[in-house]
Amino acid sequence: MKKLLFSILCASPSLLFAQGSQVNLQSPKAVGMGGAGSAYFLDESSIFYSPGALAKMDHNAISVAGNAVMYKSAFQEVGSTVVYHTRNQISTPFSLFAAFGPKNSWWKAGIGVYTPYGGAVDWGKDWVGKFSLVSLSLRAIYIQPTLSFKLTENFSVGGGFVYNIGTVDLENSVPVFYPDGHAGLATLKGTGTGTGYNVGIHYNLEDEFAISVSYRSKVVTKLKNGDATFDVPESVASNFPAGNKFSAELPLPSTFAVGMAFPLSEKLKMAIDATLINYDIYKALDFDYKENTPVLQDTHSPKKYDKAGSVKAGLEYIASDCLQLRIGGGVIATPVQQSAYVYPETPDNTRYLISGGFTIKPSPKIDVTGSFAYQRIVARPSTNVESHLSGTYATNIFAPGVGVSYKW
Repeated sequence: MKKLLFSILCASPSLLFAQGSQVNLQSPKAVGMGGAGSAYFLDESSIFYSPGALAKMDHNAISVAGNAVMYKSAFQEVGSTVVYHTRNQISTPFSLFAAFGPKNSWWKAGIGVYTPYGGAVDWGKDWVGKFSLVSLSLRAIYIQPTLSFKLTENFSVGGGFVYNIGTVDLENSVPVFYPDGHAGLATLKGTGTGTGYNVGIHYNLEDEFAISVSYRSKVVTKLKNGDATFDVPESVASNFPAGNKFSAELPLPSTFAVGMAFPLSEKLKMAIDATLINYDIYKALDFDYKENTPVLQDTHSPKKYDKAGSVKAGLEYIASDCLQLRIGGGVIATPVQQSAYVYPETPDNTRYLISGGFTIKPSPKIDVTGSFAYQRIVARPSTNVESHLSGTYATNIFAPGVGVSYKW
């Protein structure tokens, strides 16, 4: 059995953990505007989007939001007419934000608990690429206490410490076979932690023109003593120690974002956000097993990721004091410029995003917001450098969401 098998097994988590279903789902209001709005929305979600804007809130608030992200991908191997589809899988990123402090003061404090990265994909055990990936579920939960200060009536700054809890659950077929012909199965499960920070500034003019600049640091998630289990025939079980453990590091990239907001009319507002994501942090992905055998060796997988960016824009129409309507869209560049480094957990390419949403206010203190985002990842032919799996991927991502905010 080739050591290459395990290089493939352990290379899979990195891109999904970094980009996966990254649609900026922390606020359904921003999602409705294509993910833009870091300079526009002065509310508790500024803890994530632009900590400097938090101090400009004239109230206290708490909000909770959730999404149902559905990842739909298909693969057709070169020379075949068979199309393989991922199974129905829903991941549920969420956010909880709270902002508090004296009303109309020069400072505001807050805390955010949110999932900026992660997703789930399940190709099943019968598709042609099962030795590259069967299923993968990943989640990063950030906990971010934040402070924001208004230095002048127009200019404010803020920042927060980030503590990340990340989980990984990966399954991969192993090319050893039971008498009935079905392949063995490897499962990796682990939990890791990492730290970082999020800082931002916000500036606005009297005519509602505003600009925000924010920087979210990289967060290196260290997985230690994860469980590596193998379902294999008894004849080869000695090559796969029972109760084995593994360790690894999964880096989440830093981002630099600039946002603008301005009125088009009394009731129509526009927001534009541009983001640079430093995916080139990925130099290699290494997995260290506690117990090694001639077959099961520690792995080193070189990566070929580049910096990538996105541009998103959206409109909000203020229909009345109790109803706002939103629409937006964007383009998200891929960090995987070389098709040889496309993997089935997220067969990445340039993404196009469209979205819409609304907010209704059943009372002056309560907002109920709904949103829907759709991403289309451009179809991409690929021959993977490690597995040599060759074919074309086509992917769509759907993300309905809802949120409730209470103000006082």
